[in-house]
Amino acid sequence: MKKWRNMDVSVEVNKIRLNQGRWEKMTVFTYNSPLEYESRVQSFLLENEAMHNLPLGIIQRMKTDMGRFEKEPVLGYLDHLGEIKTVLMRTPPHMWILASHIELSDQDINILVHFFKDNHHPVPGMIGASDNVTRFAEAWKKAVGVEYEVHMKQKVFQLDEVLTHQKSPGHLIKATEDHAALAREWMHAFGQEANVVHSEDELNEVVERLLNEQTLRLWVVDGEPVSMVNQSRNTPNGTTVSAVYTPDAHKRKGYATSAVAALSQELLGEGYQFCCLYTDLSNPTSNGIYQKIGYKPVGNSMVVNFI
Repeated sequence: MKKWRNMDVSVEVNKIRLNQGRWEKMTVFTYNSPLEYESRVQSFLLENEAMHNLPLGIIQRMKTDMGRFEKEPVLGYLDHLGEIKTVLMRTPPHMWILASHIELSDQDINILVHFFKDNHHPVPGMIGASDNVTRFAEAWKKAVGVEYEVHMKQKVFQLDEVLTHQKSPGHLIKATEDHAALAREWMHAFGQEANVVHSEDELNEVVERLLNEQTLRLWVVDGEPVSMVNQSRNTPNGTTVSAVYTPDAHKRKGYATSAVAALSQELLGEGYQFCCLYTDLSNPTSNGIYQKIGYKPVGNSMVVNFI
């Protein structure tokens, strides 16, 4: 399997001429080196670290586990007079990440549309701040004649301190190889709930990695696992909680809340300054329970697929 190389160069790939017939000082830069890229975009992303946990986490992974990425990522940002307007990145075959804590202008969106078109970049979907993603989706639809669908509306939460709460019976344990079959079953069910389809090979690879990295946790009651939670990607100062799942037979008993609270406390105790997570806005229950244990909203995110 061919892997991409970490080249120690950066390249300006595009400068867009606008319809007014003049050169605008706006440029999309792309980088071949994650280290060089990080040095340019990290301070921008850290202005809202929890909201930008996805691109920050991916950059961290690139520095430590390049072999995870089978195809060369696109690592870019939109520059205006030396200032970053938005970070954009993609790790094929996944969707584009549009990371910015500022509202992009119509001109910014236009530049991005031209960048994708002129460089023949596939655009299967996009995730990022809701307003910016919505406006890009409309512009892309108009420019290339494709439709899009909103896959999920999300809220990003950040926790700095776990609040006192009513703990459910049970305790948190690290999942081991003995739990591999259960982990595969629950990760598959979690994907179905999130409307994300994984092949059997992908599922096996994910579970094997989580068990090897010892990030997967189970909430256990009387020796029986009843809920699941995972520590996902890290940012420079924080970490992400993900894959929160409880099978139907054990729902509405507070197990997921207790599992997330216990893992969050464990991670803060290890020295992380904060934990963050995504929630599905269509599920008001999960949005409420996380706030009870100390998670606070930091922004809205949206996932769109182009069809």
